[in-house]
Amino acid sequence: MVAPQILIRRGARYPDGPGFARRVVSGELFRQSAADFMLKTAGRYGDLNHYTGFGRHIFQFNHPQFIEELLLRDAGRHHRGVVMQRAKMVLGEGLLTSETPLHMRQRRLAQPAFHRQRIAAYGQIIAAYAAEMSTRWASGTVMDLHPEMLLLALRVVGKTLFDTNVATEVKEIAEAVDSFMGFLPVAFLPFPELILRLPLPAMNRIRRGQAYLDGLIYRMIAERRKDPSDRGDLLSMLLSAVDTEEGTGGMSDRQVRDECVTVMLAGHETTANALSFALWELARNPAVQERLYQECRAVLGARAPTAEDYGRLTYANQVFAETIRLYPPVWVTARTAVEAYEYHGIRIPKGAILLAPQIVAHRDPRFWEDPMGFDPERFTEEKKARRPRFCYFPFGAGARQCIGEGLAWMEGVLILASVAGNWKLSLPEGSPKELPLHPAISLRPKGGVRLRVDRRPT
Repeated sequence: MVAPQILIRRGARYPDGPGFARRVVSGELFRQSAADFMLKTAGRYGDLNHYTGFGRHIFQFNHPQFIEELLLRDAGRHHRGVVMQRAKMVLGEGLLTSETPLHMRQRRLAQPAFHRQRIAAYGQIIAAYAAEMSTRWASGTVMDLHPEMLLLALRVVGKTLFDTNVATEVKEIAEAVDSFMGFLPVAFLPFPELILRLPLPAMNRIRRGQAYLDGLIYRMIAERRKDPSDRGDLLSMLLSAVDTEEGTGGMSDRQVRDECVTVMLAGHETTANALSFALWELARNPAVQERLYQECRAVLGARAPTAEDYGRLTYANQVFAETIRLYPPVWVTARTAVEAYEYHGIRIPKGAILLAPQIVAHRDPRFWEDPMGFDPERFTEEKKARRPRFCYFPFGAGARQCIGEGLAWMEGVLILASVAGNWKLSLPEGSPKELPLHPAISLRPKGGVRLRVDRRPT
């Protein structure tokens, strides 16, 4: 592995970074150019960068060794980043926002809901909904496939989480979830709890979205408390979970609500965005698309994929892996130093913001040949073994690693196989050469993903 370098000017206390005024750096990070800002900063100033913004010291960790130390070795020195800390105002104390020891207890209780056997049972749901989605498509037309992926992912979450078909409420749920995602700019501002109370249209949308989802989730919790039988969904597992290790019992209604909201937001938005980017890249790369189609024909024939096919859809797995390398749905991981400490001769102040941007590590030319190219062959077992671990960490690491990673892989691979096995995708005339990015809480395609869809012959 290439050894990391820390560039420090003579007499300076901190590593090199952008020499901008605080207001400029804050503005860069606040706007949609944040991902570009981090990529340029890493390329110009080395493996550990320092700058100030929002009144805080910010350290950007770019090298796999530094990222591993941040997320694993020094994990006990950190809390979640500022955005996730403030997101508790709307998300509550779910796995995405809670801190130890509550986080470890909740993870123990939630873990059985994501057991391999449970995830395998969801495979049939995923494939059935994907097949149903494509029956609405008209061959030879140009469609924006991003809303299609959002709708599909939301239906999968509704069924796997609540064992219910949310088709009748999908518009309201989608709007509520989208309003939650609009919380990101507020979380960066001073006194966000006060801003949320203001009678502004954006704040009203966030409050309405929260009230709608709370009403939906608490109603389902109340119904299940009356009939606690296992319905094979995540909610059943959350309600039946008991903490035998510490003897603190099961989850309260509020804790179950917080985990449900977390799963709805994380499981819906991130997977849909990844699939949208994947379909875009298949359209841009006909050879990749053709190879994926041939694998689907060889493994599936004319039938829909199932969970049992997951291990045999090797190339589909590589396509999904390459997609979330180039377009990581969680594009930056943030932590906050809870104490001052020494790090490679540098003093990390208490309260400093520590960033490990996946979008930087995943595109580092030292570890990825032609990093902006789309090449699923990077993810053969042989090539994966030659790379340092933390040049690729789309689902985080350590105690904070995404608990739903297995479900995300299953969903991504089976939906890709369902679409690629039945439809040929191509770029319509006038398409941009690159898909504009919108780095919000998750990395979104800006302006949609417009592609021509043609049904494959049966």
